[in-house]
Formats: sequence, structure tokens, C-alpha cells
Amino acid sequence: MSQHFTIAEHGCIRKLSATFRQERTDTLSTLFVSDSTFELLKQFSFRANADQLLTFSIQKGVEAIRLKNYVGLLQLPNGTHIEILPKITSQAQLSEMRLALLRMLRVVPDLPFHRISQARLQQVYLPLWEIFISAFILEVEQLTRQGIQKSYEKIEEQSRFLKGKWQYHRQNYAHPELLPIEHDQFIADILPNRLLKTCIEFLAKRSHYLPNQAKLRKLRFIWDEISASSSLAEDFQKVQNLARSFDRYTLALKWAKILLMSQSWSTYGKDTNESLLFPTEQLFERYVAQGFKRYCQGYEVVYQETAYYLVHRHDGKPQFKLRPDLVLRLQEQVIVIDIKWKRIAPDAPNCGIDQADLYQLYAYGQKYQATELYLVYPAHEGFKTPLPAFRFDDVLLLNIVPFDITVPLSTAMEAVRKVIAHPRKTPTS
Repeated sequence: MSQHFTIAEHGCIRKLSATFRQERTDTLSTLFVSDSTFELLKQFSFRANADQLLTFSIQKGVEAIRLKNYVGLLQLPNGTHIEILPKITSQAQLSEMRLALLRMLRVVPDLPFHRISQARLQQVYLPLWEIFISAFILEVEQLTRQGIQKSYEKIEEQSRFLKGKWQYHRQNYAHPELLPIEHDQFIADILPNRLLKTCIEFLAKRSHYLPNQAKLRKLRFIWDEISASSSLAEDFQKVQNLARSFDRYTLALKWAKILLMSQSWSTYGKDTNESLLFPTEQLFERYVAQGFKRYCQGYEVVYQETAYYLVHRHDGKPQFKLRPDLVLRLQEQVIVIDIKWKRIAPDAPNCGIDQADLYQLYAYGQKYQATELYLVYPAHEGFKTPLPAFRFDDVLLLNIVPFDITVPLSTAMEAVRKVIAHPRKTPTS
């Protein structure tokens, strides 16, 4: 029977049989799994491209697997799901972390997470896997109510009666009473439906949430006349260019591909395709950018603009393209914003800010002739209000701003807009 585990990003996974059992805690930073599951993770860690997701090490003679800054679902061949959640605060509840991840996933481009409804966001007591299954079921139920799409398919068969085209070259002279024929038949057993039926069958065996199980059983009965796909990768490739009459299938097929093929940003087209994991840095960056685009009306908001280069060679050719995360423009005002998924500490030396990030912001400020610069970091219990501004020179200031992903995007942006409207000054200004 498949198992489901939950852990925070950068967490450590160890064997259940480890000798230091007394060190176990109830936090999400350490996870103990069976020896067989640990061995699967260990094998996974040695595969190509897996080092960006997790690393295997031996600590004081004890094997351990350390996760990196990826969040989402890691699926193993034995059916085990390991849910990896963003590390927000040291006191964050599991439901808060899961809700924050779902909010960020809703802005992922080209994937159907934006269809996760507000009602689904209230289901944070469920594992991500079951929430994703619920979203897929919702799409298929809608298709079913609208009517399962049918289409003409070429059928080749042996028949006693001539129907369609007689394929005389296939005639079996040992049975002259049977005619090899080819004809078109208007049926529901077509490629898109076969992929959805395959996903329904797949999930029916892997869901442990009773309401999902009941709905999947009902869908299996309704879709009973449709056969399963025999080649998932090939069939998903074929449905990329369906006729416009199948537009209503788009989201359901995207969910089916995610759940069956475990497609994600981090693993698409690579060997580590058992996972549905996303780089936390990119998720946070996209989420904040979406907030500025949606709630900073009046400003021209450009995401990852590439208008300037850092230097020009002796022959005039530009080099080292600059790509700030966000550029906001309003009349003479130019604001450049960089977004970092990093836990900073206002009481630590240099507040825990990387010096390289300041060099980068200064270059942005000079090239864009910015009026203000901002560094946006995730908020946590020790960083809830903007820091006093840093001064690059007499004109250019850098504001360090927290962004709270534990509240709705509109609420987080309201706090940020107030800072932009009234930027913090340095103590000496």
C-alpha cells in the first residue's frame, strides 16, 4: 500500500532503523522512512540531474538524504509520495505551509494549477496528491456533464458483410467467408478519452481519500466503454495538436499528464521524471511578480526585462545582459525590484544579505537610472516589517521588504504598495 509523507524543504530524510532513534522529533525538518523507501531515494539521488533536487551523504557513519530548495511532490516507484513544503517560519503549521504552496502554484504558467479553486484551497488538511486528484476529477466531471466527445475512427476488422472499404490485399483465403474491411465509426473510444480513462484507472488505485475514491468509481463506470492508453508518452505527444472541438479537454488532459507522467518545471525532459517538484526560488519570484502585475495598477510592470547590458566591448558589442526581476515605471519614477527566496535575519551581520545581490542591484540602478531599488524576501517571524533603507549614494536608496506568502496575494501586496508609496528613509536622511 502506498504511503504519504510530509517534510519541509532543506529537510533531512533518514532510515527508520537508524540507531539514533532518540533524536526523532515531530518537526517537519526530519523524516524517517522505511529502509526500502530510503533505498529507492538513494538510487534516485544517483541518477542524472537528481543532484539539483536532493543529495545523499553519510553523517557520522549514518546515511542521510538532504533535500534542496524544491517543493511539491516526489513520487517513488513503490507508490510512496513525499510532499515537500516551503519552509516559511519555524512555527508554521503544516496547513499554512501547504496553503502557501498552493497559492504559489496557482501562478505557474502552462500548467492547470490556476484552476485550483478557492474551495480547494480550504482543503489544506489533505495531502497535495489528493488535492491534485480532486482538481482532475472536477475537470473530468465537467466534461462528462457536457458529454463525452466522440469522433470518427478508422476500424479494421474481419466481417461477413461488406461495410466500408474491402481490403482485398488482406484477404485470408483460408476463410473466404470473412472479408477484411476498413470503415469509419463514430465512437467515444478515441485517443483523448483513452488518456483520461487511463488516469481515472491510475488514480482509483492510488487515492486514499474516500470522497475522491467514490467519485473515481463513478467515473470508471461512466467511462467503462473506453479502453486505456497503451503508450502514454506517445499518446500525449499525439494529442498536442487536437482539433478546436477538443478545446474543452485541454485542462483535463494537462492534469492527466501531470498525474500520470509527473511533469514539472524541474524535471520535464530529464531523467528524474518521477517527481512533480518546483524550484522554490522560481515559484516565489513568479508569485510576487504576479502580485505586482495584478495589484499595481497605474504602473507599467515588466517582468525580467532585458533592455540593458552591463558593459560594451571595445568594438561596441554589448555583453552581460541585465535581467532584473521587475521594473516598474510611472511617469519619471523607475523602480527596479529583485526577488529572493532566502531567509534573512535583521539582527545578523549585514542582515544575512548576500553582498553579490547588492552589487547586482547597484548595477540595475545605474543602468536603469532608477529612482528606487527594492529587494523582496519572504516574511517570517523575525522579518515582518521593512528594514531602514540602505543608501548607495545621495540619491539612490535600497529598500528591503518582506513579502508574506501566508496571507492572500491581495493582502500581501497591500503592505508592499504602502512601502512603495512611502519608502523607508535611512536614519540619517
